[in-house]
Amino acid sequence: MTIAVAALALSPIAALANASPGWASCIKRIAGEVSIGRDGALRPAKIADRLAKDVIVKMVAGSGAGLTLRDNSRVSVGSNAKLAISKFVFELGKTDDSVEMRTDLKKGLAAFVSGRVSKRKPGAMQVRTPSAMLGVRGTTFVALTDVPLDK
Repeated sequence: MTIAVAALALSPIAALANASPGWASCIKRIAGEVSIGRDGALRPAKIADRLAKDVIVKMVAGSGAGLTLRDNSRVSVGSNAKLAISKFVFELGKTDDSVEMRTDLKKGLAAFVSGRVSKRKPGAMQVRTPSAMLGVRGTTFVALTDVPLDK
């Protein structure tokens, strides 16, 4: 996972800088079987797929994906995970604080590197899991859910 976070932190995003605002994230890396879609209608994901908000990214065992969001946040999603970007308000070139991002990690493991949303408005980046909500103020972190903890 450390390598995945480091790779995300160093990944170039210049191609995303002039993109249209109709999408929230772009798939930059795929390992194994990764599906995307809404409401049970999933299809195989491809590198460079641009995803609107509320699209679910689902991994099977041994699979993973790397996403870059329009604000330069990066997410590395691990094996057996299920993730959706449920809210994304960000426009390149604007400097006001009318930004918001909420990611729903429904299952599994994901590593995050926060981008411009958390820099413009600390706390505007949120990660929800079935048992907690994180307000991100600008950092690199890992979230894990639906895995039993040792007692």
